[in-house]
Amino acid sequence: MEKQNSLSASTAWYSLGNFFVRSISFILIPLYSNFLTTGEYGNYALLMSLYALIAVFYQSGMQSGLTKFYLEVGQVEQRSKVFSTVFNSVIMLGFFLSIVLIAFAQNISALLLGSGVYKNLIVLLSVSLFTDTLGYFALQLLKTKEKAKKVVQLSGISALVNLALNIILVYYLKWKIEGILWAQLGSSLILILILLPSILPELRLSIDKTFLKKLIIFSLPLMVSGLFASAVDVSDRFILDIFTTKNEVGIYSLSYKIALVMNVFVISLRTAWAPYGLNLFYKNEYTQTFGLTLKKYIAASCLILLVITLFAHYLFEINIAGFSLVNKSYESGLIILPFVLMGYLFNGLASFYSIYSLASSKSYHFLISDGLAFIINIGLNFLLIPIFGMLGAAISTTAAFIAASFYLFAISFRKIKVDYPLKEIIITLAAAVLILFAGMAYKVLVFEIILIISYVIIVWSFAKVKLTGFFS
Repeated sequence: MEKQNSLSASTAWYSLGNFFVRSISFILIPLYSNFLTTGEYGNYALLMSLYALIAVFYQSGMQSGLTKFYLEVGQVEQRSKVFSTVFNSVIMLGFFLSIVLIAFAQNISALLLGSGVYKNLIVLLSVSLFTDTLGYFALQLLKTKEKAKKVVQLSGISALVNLALNIILVYYLKWKIEGILWAQLGSSLILILILLPSILPELRLSIDKTFLKKLIIFSLPLMVSGLFASAVDVSDRFILDIFTTKNEVGIYSLSYKIALVMNVFVISLRTAWAPYGLNLFYKNEYTQTFGLTLKKYIAASCLILLVITLFAHYLFEINIAGFSLVNKSYESGLIILPFVLMGYLFNGLASFYSIYSLASSKSYHFLISDGLAFIINIGLNFLLIPIFGMLGAAISTTAAFIAASFYLFAISFRKIKVDYPLKEIIITLAAAVLILFAGMAYKVLVFEIILIISYVIIVWSFAKVKLTGFFS
Protein backbone atom coordinates (compact mmCIF):
# COMPACT_ATOMS: atom_id res chain seq x y z
CA MET A 1 0.00 0.00 0.00
CA GLU A 2 2.87 2.35 0.83
CA LYS A 3 4.43 1.70 -2.59
CA GLN A 4 1.09 2.33 -4.31
CA ASN A 5 0.70 5.63 -2.45
CA SER A 6 4.25 6.57 -3.44
CA LEU A 7 3.50 5.72 -7.06
CA SER A 8 0.29 7.74 -7.02
CA ALA A 9 2.10 10.71 -5.50
CA SER A 10 4.92 10.49 -8.05
CA THR A 11 2.45 10.26 -10.91
CA ALA A 12 0.58 13.29 -9.62
CA TRP A 13 3.78 15.29 -9.24
CA TYR A 14 5.06 14.41 -12.71
CA SER A 15 1.69 15.23 -14.28
CA LEU A 16 1.69 18.60 -12.49
CA GLY A 17 5.27 19.22 -13.58
CA ASN A 18 4.58 18.36 -17.22
CA PHE A 19 1.56 20.65 -17.25
CA PHE A 20 3.43 23.55 -15.64
CA VAL A 21 6.53 23.37 -17.85
CA ARG A 22 4.45 23.01 -21.03
CA SER A 23 2.23 25.86 -19.88
CA ILE A 24 5.29 28.12 -19.85
CA SER A 25 5.87 27.20 -23.50
CA PHE A 26 2.24 28.06 -24.23
CA ILE A 27 2.58 31.42 -22.45
CA LEU A 28 5.54 32.27 -24.69
CA ILE A 29 3.41 31.95 -27.86
CA PRO A 30 2.13 35.57 -27.69
CA LEU A 31 5.67 36.84 -27.07
CA TYR A 32 7.20 34.95 -29.99
CA SER A 33 4.34 35.59 -32.42
CA ASN A 34 4.46 39.34 -31.81
CA PHE A 35 8.25 39.83 -31.78
CA LEU A 36 9.31 37.34 -34.45
CA THR A 37 8.20 37.48 -38.06
CA THR A 38 6.90 34.25 -39.56
CA GLY A 39 10.24 33.84 -41.35
CA GLU A 40 12.24 34.40 -38.16
CA TYR A 41 10.04 31.93 -36.32
CA GLY A 42 10.67 29.51 -39.20
CA ASN A 43 14.42 29.84 -38.58
CA TYR A 44 13.87 29.29 -34.86
CA ALA A 45 11.73 26.20 -35.57
CA LEU A 46 14.47 24.74 -37.78
CA LEU A 47 17.06 25.37 -35.07
CA MET A 48 14.90 23.65 -32.46
CA SER A 49 14.28 20.75 -34.83
CA LEU A 50 18.04 20.36 -35.27
CA TYR A 51 18.36 20.59 -31.49
CA ALA A 52 15.85 17.75 -31.00
CA LEU A 53 17.70 15.46 -33.41
CA ILE A 54 21.21 16.14 -32.08
CA ALA A 55 20.05 15.87 -28.46
CA VAL A 56 19.48 12.16 -29.10
CA PHE A 57 23.22 11.75 -29.72
CA TYR A 58 24.12 13.80 -26.64
CA GLN A 59 21.95 11.49 -24.52
CA SER A 60 22.81 8.32 -26.50
CA GLY A 61 20.05 6.35 -24.82
CA MET A 62 22.03 6.35 -21.57
CA GLN A 63 19.26 7.91 -19.49
CA SER A 64 17.43 4.57 -19.41
CA GLY A 65 20.72 2.79 -18.73
CA LEU A 66 21.33 5.04 -15.72
CA THR A 67 17.97 4.12 -14.18
CA LYS A 68 18.18 0.41 -15.00
CA PHE A 69 21.73 -0.25 -13.77
CA TYR A 70 21.56 2.13 -10.81
CA LEU A 71 18.56 0.25 -9.43
CA GLU A 72 20.04 -3.18 -10.17
CA VAL A 73 23.00 -2.66 -7.83
CA GLY A 74 22.40 -2.31 -4.12
CA GLN A 75 25.58 -0.96 -2.59
CA VAL A 76 26.23 2.77 -2.39
CA GLU A 77 29.69 2.48 -3.94
CA GLN A 78 28.37 0.47 -6.90
CA ARG A 79 25.63 3.00 -7.51
CA SER A 80 28.21 5.76 -7.40
CA LYS A 81 30.21 3.86 -10.02
CA VAL A 82 27.16 3.58 -12.28
CA PHE A 83 26.25 7.26 -12.02
CA SER A 84 29.86 8.45 -12.38
CA THR A 85 30.43 6.33 -15.48
CA VAL A 86 27.23 7.56 -17.11
CA PHE A 87 27.64 11.22 -16.16
CA ASN A 88 31.34 11.45 -17.01
CA SER A 89 30.72 9.70 -20.34
CA VAL A 90 27.96 12.20 -21.10
CA ILE A 91 30.31 15.09 -20.28
CA MET A 92 33.05 13.78 -22.57
CA LEU A 93 30.66 12.93 -25.41
CA GLY A 94 28.80 16.24 -25.08
CA PHE A 95 32.04 18.24 -25.04
CA PHE A 96 33.24 16.48 -28.18
CA LEU A 97 29.93 16.95 -30.03
CA SER A 98 29.76 20.64 -29.08
CA ILE A 99 33.31 21.24 -30.32
CA VAL A 100 32.39 19.63 -33.64
CA LEU A 101 29.24 21.74 -33.95
CA ILE A 102 31.16 24.94 -33.16
CA ALA A 103 33.88 24.05 -35.67
CA PHE A 104 31.30 23.62 -38.43
CA ALA A 105 28.88 26.32 -37.20
CA GLN A 106 29.14 28.45 -40.33
CA ASN A 107 28.57 25.48 -42.64
CA ILE A 108 25.60 24.26 -40.59
CA SER A 109 24.15 27.78 -40.57
CA ALA A 110 24.43 28.04 -44.36
CA LEU A 111 22.89 24.60 -44.89
CA LEU A 112 20.08 24.96 -42.36
CA LEU A 113 19.21 28.66 -42.51
CA GLY A 114 20.49 29.59 -45.96
CA SER A 115 23.29 31.87 -44.75
CA GLY A 116 26.48 31.63 -42.71
CA VAL A 117 25.67 34.86 -40.86
CA TYR A 118 23.71 32.86 -38.27
CA LYS A 119 26.88 31.12 -37.09
CA ASN A 120 26.49 32.58 -33.58
CA LEU A 121 23.09 30.87 -33.25
CA ILE A 122 24.64 27.48 -33.97
CA VAL A 123 27.36 28.15 -31.38
CA LEU A 124 24.73 29.10 -28.79
CA LEU A 125 22.73 26.00 -29.70
CA SER A 126 25.75 23.71 -29.23
CA VAL A 127 26.57 25.14 -25.78
CA SER A 128 22.91 24.91 -24.77
CA LEU A 129 22.79 21.26 -25.89
CA PHE A 130 25.75 20.50 -23.63
CA THR A 131 24.36 22.24 -20.54
CA ASP A 132 20.82 20.96 -21.09
CA THR A 133 22.13 17.39 -21.31
CA LEU A 134 24.02 17.67 -18.02
CA GLY A 135 20.94 19.04 -16.31
CA TYR A 136 18.81 16.31 -17.88
CA PHE A 137 21.00 13.51 -16.49
CA ALA A 138 21.23 15.15 -13.06
CA LEU A 139 17.42 15.21 -12.97
CA GLN A 140 17.36 11.61 -14.20
CA LEU A 141 19.31 10.61 -11.10
CA LEU A 142 16.67 12.23 -8.89
CA LYS A 143 13.91 10.49 -10.88
CA THR A 144 15.69 7.17 -10.40
CA LYS A 145 15.84 7.82 -6.66
CA GLU A 146 12.07 8.53 -6.79
CA LYS A 147 12.37 12.15 -5.73
CA ALA A 148 9.48 13.26 -7.90
CA LYS A 149 8.58 16.33 -5.85
CA LYS A 150 12.12 17.68 -6.03
CA VAL A 151 12.35 16.99 -9.78
CA VAL A 152 9.14 18.94 -10.42
CA GLN A 153 10.18 21.81 -8.17
CA LEU A 154 13.57 22.21 -9.84
CA SER A 155 12.10 21.85 -13.34
CA GLY A 156 9.53 24.49 -12.42
CA ILE A 157 12.24 26.89 -11.21
CA SER A 158 14.16 26.37 -14.47
CA ALA A 159 10.99 27.02 -16.52
CA LEU A 160 10.25 30.24 -14.60
CA VAL A 161 13.83 31.45 -15.08
CA ASN A 162 13.49 30.70 -18.80
CA LEU A 163 10.26 32.72 -18.93
CA ALA A 164 11.80 35.68 -17.09
CA LEU A 165 14.88 35.68 -19.33
CA ASN A 166 12.68 35.51 -22.44
CA ILE A 167 10.73 38.56 -21.29
CA ILE A 168 13.95 40.49 -20.64
CA LEU A 169 15.88 39.41 -23.74
CA VAL A 170 13.11 39.10 -26.33
CA TYR A 171 10.59 41.71 -25.17
CA TYR A 172 12.78 44.43 -23.67
CA LEU A 173 16.13 43.98 -25.45
CA LYS A 174 14.63 42.76 -28.76
CA TRP A 175 17.30 40.04 -29.18
CA LYS A 176 14.77 37.82 -31.00
CA ILE A 177 16.08 34.27 -31.72
CA GLU A 178 19.41 34.97 -30.02
CA GLY A 179 17.50 36.08 -26.92
CA ILE A 180 15.48 32.84 -26.89
CA LEU A 181 18.65 30.75 -27.05
CA TRP A 182 20.39 32.81 -24.35
CA ALA A 183 17.31 32.34 -22.14
CA GLN A 184 17.44 28.58 -22.66
CA LEU A 185 21.16 28.49 -21.88
CA GLY A 186 20.77 30.67 -18.79
CA SER A 187 17.96 28.56 -17.33
CA SER A 188 19.90 25.32 -17.87
CA LEU A 189 23.03 26.75 -16.20
CA ILE A 190 21.01 27.81 -13.15
CA LEU A 191 19.40 24.35 -13.02
CA ILE A 192 22.84 22.70 -13.00
CA LEU A 193 24.03 24.96 -10.18
CA ILE A 194 20.95 24.10 -8.11
CA LEU A 195 21.43 20.38 -8.80
CA LEU A 196 25.12 20.24 -7.85
CA PRO A 197 24.51 19.48 -4.13
CA SER A 198 22.34 16.52 -5.18
CA ILE A 199 24.82 14.91 -7.59
CA LEU A 200 28.24 15.69 -6.10
CA PRO A 201 27.98 13.04 -3.32
CA GLU A 202 27.40 10.39 -6.03
CA LEU A 203 29.99 11.67 -8.53
CA ARG A 204 33.54 10.34 -8.86
CA LEU A 205 36.13 11.39 -11.43
CA SER A 206 36.27 7.95 -13.00
CA ILE A 207 34.77 5.75 -15.71
CA ASP A 208 34.46 1.99 -15.27
CA LYS A 209 35.40 0.56 -18.68
CA THR A 210 33.74 -2.82 -18.11
CA PHE A 211 30.44 -1.21 -17.13
CA LEU A 212 30.74 1.35 -19.94
CA LYS A 213 30.82 -1.45 -22.52
CA LYS A 214 27.70 -2.99 -20.97
CA LEU A 215 26.04 0.43 -20.91
CA ILE A 216 26.75 1.08 -24.59
CA ILE A 217 25.36 -2.32 -25.67
CA PHE A 218 22.16 -1.62 -23.73
CA SER A 219 21.81 2.02 -24.80
CA LEU A 220 22.59 1.83 -28.52
CA PRO A 221 19.20 0.36 -29.65
CA LEU A 222 17.42 2.94 -27.48
CA MET A 223 19.40 5.73 -29.12
CA VAL A 224 18.40 4.51 -32.59
CA SER A 225 14.76 4.23 -31.50
CA GLY A 226 14.93 7.71 -29.98
CA LEU A 227 16.40 9.08 -33.20
CA PHE A 228 13.50 7.62 -35.19
CA ALA A 229 10.95 9.05 -32.75
CA SER A 230 12.60 12.47 -32.76
CA ALA A 231 12.79 12.46 -36.56
CA VAL A 232 9.05 11.76 -36.79
CA ASP A 233 8.43 14.83 -34.61
CA VAL A 234 10.66 17.30 -36.45
CA SER A 235 11.64 16.07 -39.93
CA ASP A 236 8.58 17.71 -41.47
CA ARG A 237 10.07 21.16 -40.71
CA PHE A 238 13.17 20.40 -42.77
CA ILE A 239 11.21 18.98 -45.69
CA LEU A 240 8.70 21.83 -45.51
CA ASP A 241 11.66 24.23 -45.74
CA ILE A 242 12.86 22.49 -48.91
CA PHE A 243 9.55 22.80 -50.77
CA THR A 244 8.10 26.01 -49.29
CA THR A 245 9.47 29.01 -47.36
CA LYS A 246 10.74 29.89 -43.89
CA ASN A 247 7.46 31.79 -43.42
CA GLU A 248 5.42 28.62 -43.85
CA VAL A 249 7.74 26.70 -41.54
CA GLY A 250 7.19 29.39 -38.90
CA ILE A 251 3.41 29.40 -39.26
CA TYR A 252 3.32 25.59 -39.16
CA SER A 253 5.54 25.38 -36.08
CA LEU A 254 3.60 27.95 -34.05
CA SER A 255 0.36 26.06 -34.71
CA TYR A 256 2.07 22.98 -33.30
CA LYS A 257 2.62 24.89 -30.06
CA ILE A 258 -1.09 25.64 -29.82
CA ALA A 259 -1.67 21.87 -29.80
CA LEU A 260 0.57 21.51 -26.72
CA VAL A 261 -2.44 20.93 -24.45
CA MET A 262 -3.04 17.54 -26.07
CA ASN A 263 0.65 16.69 -25.84
CA VAL A 264 0.67 17.49 -22.10
CA PHE A 265 -2.30 15.14 -21.65
CA VAL A 266 -0.56 12.35 -23.61
CA ILE A 267 2.70 12.75 -21.69
CA SER A 268 0.83 12.61 -18.38
CA LEU A 269 -1.02 9.50 -19.53
CA ARG A 270 2.28 7.86 -20.51
CA THR A 271 3.80 8.67 -17.13
CA ALA A 272 0.84 7.25 -15.22
CA TRP A 273 -0.16 4.36 -17.47
CA ALA A 274 3.09 2.37 -17.68
CA PRO A 275 3.36 1.50 -13.95
CA TYR A 276 -0.41 1.20 -13.53
CA GLY A 277 -0.91 -1.00 -16.59
CA LEU A 278 2.06 -3.20 -15.78
CA ASN A 279 0.82 -3.71 -12.24
CA LEU A 280 -2.58 -4.85 -13.55
CA PHE A 281 -0.93 -7.11 -16.14
CA TYR A 282 1.27 -8.86 -13.56
CA LYS A 283 -1.77 -9.39 -11.31
CA ASN A 284 -3.85 -10.64 -14.27
CA GLU A 285 -6.52 -8.03 -13.50
CA TYR A 286 -6.47 -6.10 -16.75
CA THR A 287 -9.19 -7.63 -18.97
CA GLN A 288 -11.98 -5.17 -18.13
CA THR A 289 -9.91 -2.28 -16.76
CA PHE A 290 -7.89 -1.89 -19.98
CA GLY A 291 -11.06 -1.52 -22.04
CA LEU A 292 -12.64 0.99 -19.66
CA THR A 293 -9.44 3.02 -19.51
CA LEU A 294 -9.23 3.08 -23.32
CA LYS A 295 -12.82 4.34 -23.51
CA LYS A 296 -12.04 7.15 -21.09
CA TYR A 297 -8.84 8.06 -22.93
CA ILE A 298 -10.64 8.31 -26.27
CA ALA A 299 -13.42 10.42 -24.74
CA ALA A 300 -11.01 12.79 -22.97
CA SER A 301 -8.64 13.20 -25.93
CA CYS A 302 -11.56 13.80 -28.33
CA LEU A 303 -12.86 16.49 -25.98
CA ILE A 304 -9.45 18.21 -26.00
CA LEU A 305 -9.31 17.92 -29.80
CA LEU A 306 -12.75 19.51 -30.15
CA VAL A 307 -12.09 22.37 -27.73
CA ILE A 308 -8.76 23.35 -29.30
CA THR A 309 -9.95 22.98 -32.89
CA LEU A 310 -13.18 24.94 -32.39
CA PHE A 311 -11.87 27.70 -30.14
CA ALA A 312 -8.23 28.23 -31.24
CA HIS A 313 -9.18 30.89 -33.79
CA TYR A 314 -10.39 33.17 -30.98
CA LEU A 315 -6.78 33.45 -29.75
CA PHE A 316 -6.05 35.60 -32.81
CA GLU A 317 -8.97 37.94 -32.08
CA ILE A 318 -7.97 38.85 -28.51
CA ASN A 319 -6.34 42.28 -28.31
CA ILE A 320 -5.19 43.77 -25.01
CA ALA A 321 -4.11 47.44 -25.03
CA GLY A 322 -3.11 47.16 -28.67
CA PHE A 323 -1.18 43.94 -28.05
CA SER A 324 -2.46 40.90 -29.95
CA LEU A 325 -2.49 37.70 -27.96
CA VAL A 326 -1.36 35.80 -31.06
CA ASN A 327 -0.28 37.64 -34.20
CA LYS A 328 -2.78 37.22 -37.05
CA SER A 329 0.03 36.56 -39.54
CA TYR A 330 0.18 33.04 -38.07
CA GLU A 331 -3.56 32.36 -38.31
CA SER A 332 -3.38 30.39 -41.57
CA GLY A 333 -1.66 27.58 -39.65
CA LEU A 334 -4.90 26.66 -37.87
CA ILE A 335 -5.71 24.37 -40.79
CA ILE A 336 -3.26 21.78 -39.44
CA LEU A 337 -4.65 21.66 -35.87
CA PRO A 338 -7.14 18.77 -36.25
CA PHE A 339 -4.45 16.58 -37.82
CA VAL A 340 -1.76 17.45 -35.27
CA LEU A 341 -4.19 16.80 -32.42
CA MET A 342 -5.24 13.50 -33.99
CA GLY A 343 -1.56 12.56 -34.27
CA TYR A 344 -1.08 13.16 -30.55
CA LEU A 345 -4.22 11.10 -29.87
CA PHE A 346 -2.73 8.11 -31.69
CA ASN A 347 0.62 8.68 -30.02
CA GLY A 348 -1.21 8.20 -26.73
CA LEU A 349 -2.76 4.99 -28.08
CA ALA A 350 0.75 3.73 -28.89
CA SER A 351 1.66 4.26 -25.23
CA PHE A 352 -1.54 2.47 -24.19
CA TYR A 353 -0.60 -0.60 -26.25
CA SER A 354 3.02 -0.67 -25.06
CA ILE A 355 2.27 -2.80 -22.00
CA TYR A 356 2.90 -6.18 -23.64
CA SER A 357 6.28 -5.12 -25.07
CA LEU A 358 7.31 -3.73 -21.67
CA ALA A 359 6.07 -6.73 -19.68
CA SER A 360 7.71 -9.26 -22.03
CA SER A 361 10.99 -7.26 -22.19
CA LYS A 362 10.67 -7.23 -25.99
CA SER A 363 11.78 -3.64 -26.35
CA TYR A 364 12.74 -4.21 -29.98
CA HIS A 365 9.05 -3.72 -30.80
CA PHE A 366 9.49 -0.03 -29.95
CA LEU A 367 12.41 0.17 -32.36
CA ILE A 368 10.26 -1.41 -35.09
CA SER A 369 7.25 0.82 -34.40
CA ASP A 370 9.38 3.98 -34.34
CA GLY A 371 11.24 2.87 -37.48
CA LEU A 372 7.97 2.19 -39.28
CA ALA A 373 6.65 5.62 -38.28
CA PHE A 374 9.86 7.25 -39.48
CA ILE A 375 9.75 5.61 -42.93
CA ILE A 376 6.07 6.48 -43.44
CA ASN A 377 6.59 10.03 -42.21
CA ILE A 378 9.56 10.76 -44.49
CA GLY A 379 7.92 9.15 -47.52
CA LEU A 380 4.59 10.95 -47.12
CA ASN A 381 6.26 14.28 -46.38
CA PHE A 382 8.12 14.19 -49.68
CA LEU A 383 4.94 13.08 -51.45
CA LEU A 384 2.36 15.42 -49.86
CA ILE A 385 4.22 18.64 -49.00
CA PRO A 386 4.83 19.63 -52.65
CA ILE A 387 1.06 19.26 -53.23
CA PHE A 388 -0.56 20.44 -49.97
CA GLY A 389 2.20 22.39 -48.20
CA MET A 390 1.93 22.50 -44.40
CA LEU A 391 -1.30 20.49 -44.48
CA GLY A 392 0.61 17.66 -46.18
CA ALA A 393 3.22 17.78 -43.41
CA ALA A 394 0.55 17.50 -40.71
CA ILE A 395 -1.17 14.59 -42.48
CA SER A 396 2.18 12.80 -42.84
CA THR A 397 2.97 13.06 -39.14
CA THR A 398 -0.53 11.87 -38.20
CA ALA A 399 -0.21 8.87 -40.52
CA ALA A 400 3.13 7.99 -38.92
CA PHE A 401 1.65 8.00 -35.40
CA ILE A 402 -1.30 5.93 -36.61
CA ALA A 403 1.05 3.32 -38.11
CA ALA A 404 3.12 3.10 -34.89
CA SER A 405 0.03 2.66 -32.71
CA PHE A 406 -1.48 0.01 -35.01
CA TYR A 407 1.77 -1.96 -34.98
CA LEU A 408 1.84 -2.07 -31.17
CA PHE A 409 -1.87 -2.89 -31.14
CA ALA A 410 -1.29 -5.83 -33.53
CA ILE A 411 1.58 -7.12 -31.38
CA SER A 412 -0.42 -7.05 -28.15
CA PHE A 413 -3.85 -8.02 -29.55
CA ARG A 414 -3.34 -11.80 -29.28
CA LYS A 415 -1.25 -11.62 -26.13
CA ILE A 416 -3.46 -9.40 -23.98
CA LYS A 417 -7.17 -10.21 -23.88
CA VAL A 418 -9.22 -7.05 -23.41
CA ASP A 419 -12.98 -6.65 -23.13
CA TYR A 420 -13.60 -3.60 -25.31
CA PRO A 421 -16.85 -1.64 -24.79
CA LEU A 422 -17.14 -1.28 -28.58
CA LYS A 423 -20.64 0.21 -28.63
CA GLU A 424 -19.69 3.00 -26.23
CA ILE A 425 -16.40 3.70 -28.04
CA ILE A 426 -18.22 3.96 -31.38
CA ILE A 427 -20.77 6.39 -29.88
CA THR A 428 -17.92 8.52 -28.49
CA LEU A 429 -16.05 8.64 -31.80
CA ALA A 430 -19.19 9.25 -33.90
CA ALA A 431 -20.25 12.13 -31.65
CA ALA A 432 -16.78 13.68 -31.84
CA VAL A 433 -16.65 13.48 -35.65
CA LEU A 434 -20.14 14.96 -36.13
CA ILE A 435 -19.51 17.80 -33.67
CA LEU A 436 -16.12 18.56 -35.22
CA PHE A 437 -17.56 18.96 -38.71
CA ALA A 438 -20.54 20.96 -37.44
CA GLY A 439 -18.29 23.34 -35.50
CA MET A 440 -15.88 23.84 -38.39
CA ALA A 441 -18.77 24.57 -40.77
CA TYR A 442 -20.55 27.12 -38.55
CA LYS A 443 -18.06 29.17 -36.48
CA VAL A 444 -20.25 31.03 -33.99
CA LEU A 445 -19.15 31.11 -30.34
CA VAL A 446 -22.53 30.26 -28.79
CA PHE A 447 -23.07 27.41 -31.25
CA GLU A 448 -19.56 26.04 -30.55
CA ILE A 449 -20.15 26.13 -26.80
CA ILE A 450 -23.45 24.27 -27.26
CA LEU A 451 -21.63 21.65 -29.36
CA ILE A 452 -19.01 21.04 -26.66
CA ILE A 453 -21.68 20.74 -23.96
CA SER A 454 -23.60 18.34 -26.21
CA TYR A 455 -20.51 16.14 -26.60
CA VAL A 456 -20.00 15.96 -22.84
CA ILE A 457 -23.68 15.03 -22.34
CA ILE A 458 -23.50 12.34 -25.03
CA VAL A 459 -20.40 10.63 -23.64
CA TRP A 460 -21.75 10.93 -20.09
CA SER A 461 -25.25 9.62 -20.84
CA PHE A 462 -24.87 7.23 -23.78
CA ALA A 463 -21.22 6.17 -23.71
CA LYS A 464 -21.29 6.12 -19.87
CA VAL A 465 -18.01 7.95 -19.54
CA LYS A 466 -17.22 10.05 -16.49
CA LEU A 467 -14.12 12.11 -17.19
CA THR A 468 -13.06 11.90 -13.55
CA GLY A 469 -11.16 9.13 -11.79
CA PHE A 470 -9.33 8.27 -15.00
CA PHE A 471 -8.06 4.84 -13.97
CA SER A 472 -10.91 3.95 -11.62
